Amino acid sequence: MRRLRRGVALGVSSLLAVALAAAALALLAPPAMAAPATAGLLLLLVAGLLSVLYRSWPRLRRAALLREAVDRTAVRYAAFARDRTLLDRSPAFDLPGIDPRPVPPGAKLDDLLAAHGRDPAAIAQQIAEHEDDSRTEYDRALPDGRVLQVSKRRLSGGEVARFALDVTGTRARDMRARAIHDSVPAAIWHLDHEGRSLAANQRLLDFFGGRLPATLMESGLQQLGQPGEGPFGLPTGREVEGVLPSRDGAAERRLIVTASPWLPGERGGNQAILMLLDVTRLHAAQAQAVHFAWHDPLTGLPNRFRFQQALAELAAHPDGGSVLLVDLAGVRAVNDSLGQQAGDSMLREAARRLCEQLRPGDAAFRLGGDEFAVIAGGLRTPQAAGAMAGRMQRALAAPFDLGGGPAPLRAAIGHAHLPDDARDADALHRAAALALAQAKRQGNGTVTAYDPVLGERVARRLALREKLMAAVAAGSFELAWQPQVDARTGSLRGAEALLRWPGGPGGPISPAEFLPEAEMVGLMPAIDAWVLEEALRQKAAWMKAGTGPEVVGVNISPATLRDIEFPARVQASLARHGVAPEALEVEIPEDVAARDIDAIAPVLHELIADGVRLSLDDFGGGSSALAHLLRLPVDQVKLDRSIVAGLPGGARERAILRAVATLARGMEIPLLAEGVETEAQREALVAEGCTVMQGWLFGRAVPAGELVAR
Repeated sequence: MRRLRRGVALGVSSLLAVALAAAALALLAPPAMAAPATAGLLLLLVAGLLSVLYRSWPRLRRAALLREAVDRTAVRYAAFARDRTLLDRSPAFDLPGIDPRPVPPGAKLDDLLAAHGRDPAAIAQQIAEHEDDSRTEYDRALPDGRVLQVSKRRLSGGEVARFALDVTGTRARDMRARAIHDSVPAAIWHLDHEGRSLAANQRLLDFFGGRLPATLMESGLQQLGQPGEGPFGLPTGREVEGVLPSRDGAAERRLIVTASPWLPGERGGNQAILMLLDVTRLHAAQAQAVHFAWHDPLTGLPNRFRFQQALAELAAHPDGGSVLLVDLAGVRAVNDSLGQQAGDSMLREAARRLCEQLRPGDAAFRLGGDEFAVIAGGLRTPQAAGAMAGRMQRALAAPFDLGGGPAPLRAAIGHAHLPDDARDADALHRAAALALAQAKRQGNGTVTAYDPVLGERVARRLALREKLMAAVAAGSFELAWQPQVDARTGSLRGAEALLRWPGGPGGPISPAEFLPEAEMVGLMPAIDAWVLEEALRQKAAWMKAGTGPEVVGVNISPATLRDIEFPARVQASLARHGVAPEALEVEIPEDVAARDIDAIAPVLHELIADGVRLSLDDFGGGSSALAHLLRLPVDQVKLDRSIVAGLPGGARERAILRAVATLARGMEIPLLAEGVETEAQREALVAEGCTVMQGWLFGRAVPAGELVAR
């Protein structure tokens, strides 16, 4: 309001000057005219003064208000004449780098700059900026760190009006926002409604070799998936996949694209912001993970999971086809002799050779370990599959050069066919597996086609397995006892417990049939436990009745003999039934000792230390009998049935018997002959000093009650 008052005062002063002039004229007038003229003139002047005040007051008031409003804003201004003389300025206006103290009237921009120590080059630059009408807006950094945004306008009279706004804080915020903008992992692209580029961060520029595409279309960005309702056909608020095609030597990029809704633009029209996240490496890693999930990493062939899929596809094939399963023998020997790397090289080479024998459309798979598979669509006959298998075998039979000399490889191959051998994928796989198992039983290097008899055999085995598991759970077994006698006197010396399975409605099942199945499915430890417990229970019953054999013998499987807890269980069972350890004899077949001597020796030594007797069965039938006798301090050896069966025989058979008997006597180990069926065999054995025998000549295996009644 102080300025308003100044404006009003100026107007009034002007009017008073006019009034004084009129008064002077009145005083100079003749006396006769002085009074009337003076009064009239004064009235006229007062009326004019009031009229001027009435007309000027709104304009003066608006000018004063505008000046005060501008002075109260953060914007500072200054006005310069055409010759750069300072005409007016805001009280707080400071030229860039010039102290905002009072400036003398008529000061020029050149002098002000020079007075504040500016060098000629800096003065020339600022004067050039002042005179350059094309540069109307720019930022000026001050020595004290502040930043001014300067706006400059040339007025109609040639004057220059300059406005300055301190934007130090705004520019700092802009820099922080830009740093965040450029450091985010996504590329950010600002586009107008026609897809023209407005701005982008550095990461987006990197996508295009440092050059910002003029338009979205020029970039080549392709959306994968259905169009959305948002900007440029993109959905808003959710991610979509996109791709930037390879161009100018740059590889293709896979992207995740997110679009903002349409946003109002600064100068009208809509704008949008796209965020593009480069997932090329992630996409490649996912593709690699999928590849490894479906492929064998060693050979690169599809794996078992892919085989199952291909098998299902083959089952739906209208022309049917064949499955060939291949088992390689020889890789393990290479691993043991030349190392794992050599074995891996052999497998890779074997896979390559297999693939060379395939027809277009056939596929090879590695199922794991040394087992491969081939699916051949349209190959429906055993003859055609057999021909392919023959080619595979010949290719695999060629020696492998692994650096340690030629290494042989043999392949067993089983094959089955749709629709003759099976109607679905699972049945086809089972049929081929049965054929492969048969080929392996016949020896490596064999090709076997599926035969329905194989399926029937497996069905019987599965039924047997189911019954066997139920029998083990219920303890539905029996023991038969075969006597061991003194061949000279006929007195009972011991008895061997032999397992029997009544088998239910179908009748008894031979141990030769069910024991291999029990061993295969891991039931032997449970069966051994039942045999041991039942044998000691029966021994205790005989002891209570004052009858029965002195020693009871039980056959224990290799699986149980490898269990370090077995001796403790034996001792617990002996104590439970009150049987002395020396009344129990554990029989071990010689072939078991040969295979597992290192694994079972600790258990056997502990049993012997506890007082349990140890008998080596089938002695003399193998080539390592002496080695077993040296490692195992056995209490008895049982002569192998093959030696007894050849008696009385000729000189050769008697020489073998004499050698074994002499060895046993020399080591002071009692010798028992089993399988004695004739008097001639008994006499031959007695002649060589073998007096304890077992066999049908002395009695078949019978229930416990019949054994003591003989």
